[in-house]
Amino acid sequence: MKIYFSAASQVKPEKKVIYRRIVDWLNNQGHEVFEKILSQHLPVTDKISSKEAKDWFKEWSTYISESDIAVFEGSYPATIHLGLEIGLTLAKGKPTVILFAPKLDPALITKHHSSQLIKSEYDTDNLEAVLSWCLEEAKSLMSRRFTFFIPQEIDAFLEKIVKEDKVSRAEWLRALIEKERQNRG
Repeated sequence: MKIYFSAASQVKPEKKVIYRRIVDWLNNQGHEVFEKILSQHLPVTDKISSKEAKDWFKEWSTYISESDIAVFEGSYPATIHLGLEIGLTLAKGKPTVILFAPKLDPALITKHHSSQLIKSEYDTDNLEAVLSWCLEEAKSLMSRRFTFFIPQEIDAFLEKIVKEDKVSRAEWLRALIEKERQNRG
């Protein structure tokens, strides 16, 4: 899976160790991880041009759009970029995991805001186990069952497609919807 990871940038070095553990674990599980928090994540906003800021926004919003799931270390959510990123992932309907250390729950970000949100407390002893559980929960949010009734004529048409194209009805309908989604941008 493609996973977007972010966290607060202005933190103590020991938090960066946690960030590294999260990113390393995700990579070791075979996921493609986009993160810049451990290197050059944020430009110093008062020292960059408007064009550079727009380019930066375009870059990270593209990674969010291409990701399957977003994971945030949210113990220190006061930085504006983190709120923007969380808001964007939820607005795009991405399963969004927010991990937080004991007593550092980002209380203003709740399930009330989105059914795609998963929040979980962790400590240094159970970080990987919590992360594993959160990813399983996020995966379950990625696909939704949708049942609807169709007239007999449409059913006959779909049956013909299934036989000719050797695909299931669901696969054919998903491809049709995805094509239309891409056409509409």
